[in-house]
Amino acid sequence: MNNHFRDAYTNEGSLWFRRLLRDCKKISSHIRVKRIKNGFFRIYYKQAYIHEIYKEAPLIGYTMDSLDPRFESKKFWERKEDRADLTRNVKNFVEGYWDSLDRIRTRVFMFKNNYEFYKTAVNGYKTMVIK
Repeated sequence: MNNHFRDAYTNEGSLWFRRLLRDCKKISSHIRVKRIKNGFFRIYYKQAYIHEIYKEAPLIGYTMDSLDPRFESKKFWERKEDRADLTRNVKNFVEGYWDSLDRIRTRVFMFKNNYEFYKTAVNGYKTMVIK
């Protein structure tokens, strides 16, 4: 097994999350996956950031239509804070397997065929402050 996937290749997450990790390994051997907090994983191509995925990714992405009381009541938000749900609600979109796979394939193609695009992505990620 490729050691770039050792951290993310676990039994946790949905079927589609695990399938996406296997497909990433097939796309390029330079792709690596790093676990970040609250169930999210970040995907890199060499040193460039590609994408971020959630471990409970569905097959098809969708837009969230429900009203979230955390945006209306600060006390509720402080009492029942769940960062993963909050992040997904702020984005107002849950990315599925097909959305993520399409984005990863497109970005890897651009990194392989456009050196300027790759350098811009690497330099942009270096200046980004991530908390």
